[in-house]
Amino acid sequence: MTMSCNFRGKAMQDQIIDQVRQFNRFYTRQMGILNEKFLDGPLTLPELRVLFEAAASDGITVSDLVNRLRMDQGYVSRLVAGLKKQQLLQMQPDPDDGRRKQLRLTEQGETLYRTLELKMCQILKEQLIPLSSVQQTHLVQSMQQITHLLQEHSEPEIGIRPARTGELGLIAQRHAVLYEQEQGWGKGFELAVMQVMSDYLRQTHSTRQQAWVAEVDGAFAGCIFAVQEDDTSARLRALLVEPDYRNLGLGRLLIEQCLAFCREKEYQKVVLWTCDALQQARKLYRHYGFQCLRQWPEQDFGKNLNSEHWELILD
Repeated sequence: MTMSCNFRGKAMQDQIIDQVRQFNRFYTRQMGILNEKFLDGPLTLPELRVLFEAAASDGITVSDLVNRLRMDQGYVSRLVAGLKKQQLLQMQPDPDDGRRKQLRLTEQGETLYRTLELKMCQILKEQLIPLSSVQQTHLVQSMQQITHLLQEHSEPEIGIRPARTGELGLIAQRHAVLYEQEQGWGKGFELAVMQVMSDYLRQTHSTRQQAWVAEVDGAFAGCIFAVQEDDTSARLRALLVEPDYRNLGLGRLLIEQCLAFCREKEYQKVVLWTCDALQQARKLYRHYGFQCLRQWPEQDFGKNLNSEHWELILD
């Protein structure tokens, strides 16, 4: 049995590796990276990257280049020597430490770099034209997700912002998928989430409701809604944190954003529905002072649930 499981695991890993390699082949072809001279210019891609780092850093040492590009020091030194020979790079003393030498673009190097930069932007613009704004956003988010997953993990960049046009569909989809995977809730829950999104959209003119999205390194990581229940009460809805980001405190940040909004709009109370199966969410609600005032059993979403009504009196 163990051998069978290991075999299946290896086969799946091999399939993933094949898919990654297939994407790498597609992307290098798509961007023209395999061409002998990148962008049909006078430089190879490694030479252009060195030029870019020198331009972006306003002075950089060879050692810094080696660390940043993860290239062999001898290879980087040869690239730098070639660019200096073409009068595109020059060595200058570091103003803070005269013993160190920094690479900077020459006037000729700056002219070439600007020309190639404009050409690259034009190529990308032409590739993006066939895509809708939603598709372009999805493309960028996917790239950010790849970067987040593969880079050496440094401190992630976390942000909470209002939901944008077109994102409610993504929010509904992520709710339906995750709750089906984690709780076994079926189509009934998906229908309920779609109803929440529909109700929210019908009240887009209201200044007393808001939806927020959490991002980590630019990728969708969670959401929360505050909607008007009545003149004095708001309802917290659709709190979600993606599994990959559940150790970053996003649930707390989203709830704090929601409660700050409710106080700003002078609501007196915030209410919410949850159930006893959602233990982590219940811990968060209790942390912020919510109290469970009512419980009742019901069959919903294909499960026997113990539904709960929670309230928080705002000060």
